[in-house]
Amino acid sequence: MNGVFGSRAEHERYLADGWKRVQVVLQILSGLREQGVRRVLELGSNPYIMTILMQRRFDFELELANFFAEGLNAAESVHAAELDGQPIEFPFRHFNIEQDVFPYPDRRFDCVLFCEILEHLLVNPDRAVSEMARIVRPGGYLVVSTPNATRLTNLFFLAMGRNIWDTYSPYGPYGRHNREFTLAEVRGLLDRHGFDVAHVDVKNIQPLARRFTYVQKLRPSVWYEHLFVVGRRRGGSG
Repeated sequence: MNGVFGSRAEHERYLADGWKRVQVVLQILSGLREQGVRRVLELGSNPYIMTILMQRRFDFELELANFFAEGLNAAESVHAAELDGQPIEFPFRHFNIEQDVFPYPDRRFDCVLFCEILEHLLVNPDRAVSEMARIVRPGGYLVVSTPNATRLTNLFFLAMGRNIWDTYSPYGPYGRHNREFTLAEVRGLLDRHGFDVAHVDVKNIQPLARRFTYVQKLRPSVWYEHLFVVGRRRGGSG
Protein backbone atom coordinates (compact mmCIF):
# COMPACT_ATOMS: atom_id res chain seq x y z
CA MET A 1 0.00 0.00 0.00
CA ASN A 2 1.73 3.14 -1.23
CA GLY A 3 1.88 6.09 1.13
CA VAL A 4 1.80 3.96 4.28
CA PHE A 5 4.80 1.64 4.15
CA GLY A 6 8.27 2.95 3.42
CA SER A 7 8.97 0.19 0.89
CA ARG A 8 7.56 -2.98 -0.61
CA ALA A 9 9.90 -4.99 1.60
CA GLU A 10 8.53 -3.30 4.72
CA HIS A 11 4.99 -4.07 3.59
CA GLU A 12 5.78 -7.74 3.00
CA ARG A 13 7.61 -8.02 6.33
CA TYR A 14 4.61 -6.59 8.17
CA LEU A 15 2.25 -9.05 6.50
CA ALA A 16 4.53 -11.98 7.25
CA ASP A 17 4.77 -11.00 10.91
CA GLY A 18 1.14 -10.10 11.48
CA TRP A 19 -1.13 -11.90 9.03
CA LYS A 20 -2.10 -14.80 11.29
CA ARG A 21 -2.62 -12.44 14.23
CA VAL A 22 -4.93 -10.25 12.11
CA GLN A 23 -6.93 -13.30 11.06
CA VAL A 24 -7.48 -14.29 14.69
CA VAL A 25 -8.81 -10.81 15.52
CA LEU A 26 -11.08 -10.86 12.46
CA GLN A 27 -12.50 -14.19 13.60
CA ILE A 28 -13.19 -12.68 17.03
CA LEU A 29 -14.90 -9.70 15.38
CA SER A 30 -17.06 -12.03 13.30
CA GLY A 31 -18.45 -13.48 16.51
CA LEU A 32 -18.95 -10.04 18.04
CA ARG A 33 -20.77 -8.89 14.90
CA GLU A 34 -23.28 -11.66 15.57
CA GLN A 35 -23.66 -10.24 19.11
CA GLY A 36 -24.78 -6.89 17.72
CA VAL A 37 -21.50 -4.99 17.51
CA ARG A 38 -21.74 -2.17 14.97
CA ARG A 39 -19.82 0.92 16.11
CA VAL A 40 -16.11 0.08 16.43
CA LEU A 41 -13.02 2.13 17.33
CA GLU A 42 -9.67 0.84 16.10
CA LEU A 43 -6.83 2.27 18.19
CA GLY A 44 -3.45 2.37 16.46
CA SER A 45 -5.03 1.72 13.07
CA ASN A 46 -1.92 2.60 11.02
CA PRO A 47 -0.82 0.80 8.74
CA TYR A 48 -4.52 0.08 8.07
CA ILE A 49 -4.28 -3.60 7.13
CA MET A 50 -6.87 -4.50 9.76
CA THR A 51 -8.88 -1.44 8.75
CA ILE A 52 -9.15 -2.49 5.11
CA LEU A 53 -10.08 -6.06 5.97
CA MET A 54 -12.78 -4.91 8.41
CA GLN A 55 -14.20 -2.56 5.78
CA ARG A 56 -14.37 -5.42 3.29
CA ARG A 57 -15.83 -8.04 5.61
CA PHE A 58 -18.14 -6.16 7.99
CA ASP A 59 -20.69 -3.36 7.99
CA PHE A 60 -19.18 -1.66 11.04
CA GLU A 61 -19.41 2.06 11.69
CA LEU A 62 -15.63 2.22 11.99
CA GLU A 63 -13.60 5.03 13.53
CA LEU A 64 -9.80 5.19 13.60
CA ALA A 65 -7.22 6.61 16.00
CA ASN A 66 -3.42 6.96 15.83
CA PHE A 67 -0.54 8.59 17.62
CA PHE A 68 2.60 9.52 15.69
CA ALA A 69 4.36 12.27 17.65
CA GLU A 70 3.85 15.02 20.17
CA GLY A 71 2.81 18.36 18.74
CA LEU A 72 0.71 17.08 15.85
CA ASN A 73 -2.83 18.33 15.45
CA ALA A 74 -5.19 16.43 17.75
CA ALA A 75 -8.18 17.18 15.54
CA GLU A 76 -9.36 14.77 12.90
CA SER A 77 -6.72 14.10 10.25
CA VAL A 78 -6.62 12.14 7.03
CA HIS A 79 -3.95 9.72 5.85
CA ALA A 80 -3.93 9.63 2.04
CA ALA A 81 -2.56 6.47 0.40
CA GLU A 82 -2.90 4.31 -2.68
CA LEU A 83 -4.25 0.77 -2.80
CA ASP A 84 -4.15 -1.32 -5.98
CA GLY A 85 -3.48 1.84 -7.98
CA GLN A 86 -6.49 3.66 -6.54
CA PRO A 87 -6.44 6.57 -4.06
CA ILE A 88 -7.76 5.80 -0.59
CA GLU A 89 -8.12 7.95 2.51
CA PHE A 90 -8.15 6.98 6.19
CA PRO A 91 -9.70 9.66 8.46
CA PHE A 92 -8.42 9.35 12.04
CA ARG A 93 -8.20 11.15 15.35
CA HIS A 94 -4.70 11.84 16.65
CA PHE A 95 -4.07 11.55 20.42
CA ASN A 96 -1.86 9.84 22.99
CA ILE A 97 -3.86 7.20 24.83
CA GLU A 98 -1.56 7.41 27.86
CA GLN A 99 -1.84 11.18 28.31
CA ASP A 100 -4.94 12.55 26.58
CA VAL A 101 -8.63 12.31 27.27
CA PHE A 102 -10.06 10.27 24.41
CA PRO A 103 -11.98 12.65 22.10
CA TYR A 104 -15.22 10.65 22.24
CA PRO A 105 -18.35 10.86 24.40
CA ASP A 106 -19.23 8.28 27.04
CA ARG A 107 -20.61 4.95 25.81
CA ARG A 108 -20.07 5.79 22.16
CA PHE A 109 -18.73 2.42 20.96
CA ASP A 110 -19.89 -1.17 20.92
CA CYS A 111 -16.28 -2.34 20.68
CA VAL A 112 -12.76 -0.95 20.98
CA LEU A 113 -9.79 -2.71 19.37
CA PHE A 114 -6.66 -2.46 21.54
CA CYS A 115 -4.37 -4.62 19.43
CA GLU A 116 -0.55 -4.65 19.49
CA ILE A 117 -0.43 -1.48 21.61
CA LEU A 118 -0.29 -2.60 25.23
CA GLU A 119 3.32 -3.79 24.97
CA HIS A 120 4.43 -0.40 23.56
CA LEU A 121 3.10 1.75 26.42
CA LEU A 122 5.58 3.69 28.53
CA VAL A 123 3.75 4.74 31.67
CA ASN A 124 0.80 2.72 32.92
CA PRO A 125 -1.99 0.99 30.97
CA ASP A 126 -4.61 1.67 33.64
CA ARG A 127 -5.29 5.22 32.55
CA ALA A 128 -5.71 4.20 28.92
CA VAL A 129 -8.00 1.28 29.74
CA SER A 130 -10.08 3.46 32.06
CA GLU A 131 -10.74 5.74 29.08
CA MET A 132 -11.64 2.73 26.95
CA ALA A 133 -14.10 1.66 29.64
CA ARG A 134 -15.65 5.13 29.58
CA ILE A 135 -16.32 5.12 25.84
CA VAL A 136 -17.55 1.51 25.59
CA ARG A 137 -21.26 1.04 26.26
CA PRO A 138 -22.36 -1.37 29.00
CA GLY A 139 -22.41 -4.80 27.42
CA GLY A 140 -19.86 -3.67 24.82
CA TYR A 141 -16.43 -5.17 24.22
CA LEU A 142 -12.72 -4.49 24.43
CA VAL A 143 -10.50 -6.71 22.25
CA VAL A 144 -6.86 -7.00 23.36
CA SER A 145 -4.09 -8.74 21.47
CA THR A 146 -0.52 -8.63 22.74
CA PRO A 147 2.59 -10.84 22.93
CA ASN A 148 2.71 -13.24 25.87
CA ALA A 149 5.53 -12.30 28.26
CA THR A 150 5.88 -15.95 29.36
CA ARG A 151 6.11 -17.47 25.88
CA LEU A 152 8.57 -20.32 25.82
CA THR A 153 11.02 -18.60 23.47
CA ASN A 154 11.47 -15.82 26.05
CA LEU A 155 12.24 -18.35 28.77
CA PHE A 156 14.65 -20.20 26.49
CA PHE A 157 16.58 -17.07 25.54
CA LEU A 158 16.81 -15.97 29.19
CA ALA A 159 18.13 -19.39 30.15
CA MET A 160 20.77 -19.02 27.42
CA GLY A 161 21.81 -15.63 28.83
CA ARG A 162 20.30 -13.66 25.96
CA ASN A 163 18.30 -10.45 26.36
CA ILE A 164 14.62 -10.78 25.44
CA TRP A 165 13.92 -7.04 25.25
CA ASP A 166 13.92 -5.05 22.04
CA THR A 167 16.81 -2.74 21.23
CA TYR A 168 16.17 1.01 21.13
CA SER A 169 13.98 1.95 18.19
CA PRO A 170 14.64 4.61 15.54
CA TYR A 171 10.88 5.28 15.66
CA GLY A 172 11.05 6.77 19.16
CA PRO A 173 10.10 5.47 22.62
CA TYR A 174 6.86 3.89 21.39
CA GLY A 175 8.62 2.07 18.56
CA ARG A 176 9.59 -0.98 20.60
CA HIS A 177 8.10 -3.33 23.18
CA ASN A 178 8.60 -1.49 26.44
CA ARG A 179 6.84 -3.98 28.71
CA GLU A 180 5.14 -7.26 27.88
CA PHE A 181 2.32 -8.79 29.93
CA THR A 182 1.18 -12.19 31.16
CA LEU A 183 -2.33 -13.54 30.69
CA ALA A 184 -3.06 -13.02 34.39
CA GLU A 185 -1.99 -9.39 34.12
CA VAL A 186 -4.23 -8.73 31.12
CA ARG A 187 -7.15 -10.36 32.93
CA GLY A 188 -6.50 -8.20 35.98
CA LEU A 189 -6.22 -5.04 33.89
CA LEU A 190 -9.64 -5.63 32.32
CA ASP A 191 -11.25 -6.58 35.61
CA ARG A 192 -10.02 -3.41 37.35
CA HIS A 193 -11.84 -1.30 34.78
CA GLY A 194 -15.17 -3.05 34.70
CA PHE A 195 -14.71 -5.73 32.06
CA ASP A 196 -15.54 -9.39 32.53
CA VAL A 197 -13.32 -11.67 30.47
CA ALA A 198 -15.59 -13.16 27.82
CA HIS A 199 -13.01 -14.94 25.66
CA VAL A 200 -9.35 -15.96 25.91
CA ASP A 201 -7.14 -17.55 23.30
CA VAL A 202 -3.39 -18.12 23.51
CA LYS A 203 -1.87 -18.99 20.14
CA ASN A 204 1.40 -19.39 18.32
CA ILE A 205 1.68 -16.80 15.56
CA GLN A 206 5.16 -17.34 14.12
CA PRO A 207 6.59 -20.70 13.03
CA LEU A 208 8.74 -22.12 15.81
CA ALA A 209 11.59 -24.58 16.00
CA ARG A 210 10.39 -28.09 16.70
CA ARG A 211 12.16 -28.14 20.07
CA PHE A 212 9.82 -25.35 21.20
CA THR A 213 6.56 -26.75 19.87
CA TYR A 214 6.94 -30.09 21.64
CA VAL A 215 7.52 -28.49 25.05
CA GLN A 216 4.91 -25.77 24.60
CA LYS A 217 2.14 -28.34 24.34
CA LEU A 218 2.68 -29.19 28.00
CA ARG A 219 1.43 -25.72 29.07
CA PRO A 220 -0.18 -23.98 26.08
CA SER A 221 -1.94 -21.25 28.05
CA VAL A 222 1.36 -20.24 29.68
CA TRP A 223 4.01 -20.87 27.02
CA TYR A 224 2.23 -20.10 23.75
CA GLU A 225 3.23 -16.94 21.95
CA HIS A 226 0.33 -14.50 21.72
CA LEU A 227 -2.60 -13.45 23.91
CA PHE A 228 -6.09 -12.65 22.58
CA VAL A 229 -8.47 -11.48 25.30
CA VAL A 230 -11.99 -10.10 24.93
CA GLY A 231 -13.52 -8.15 27.81
CA ARG A 232 -17.24 -7.41 28.09
CA ARG A 233 -18.20 -4.19 29.85
CA ARG A 234 -20.19 -4.84 32.99
CA GLY A 235 -23.51 -3.15 33.57
CA GLY A 236 -25.52 -4.09 30.47
CA SER A 237 -27.16 -7.01 28.74
CA GLY A 238 -26.02 -6.18 25.19
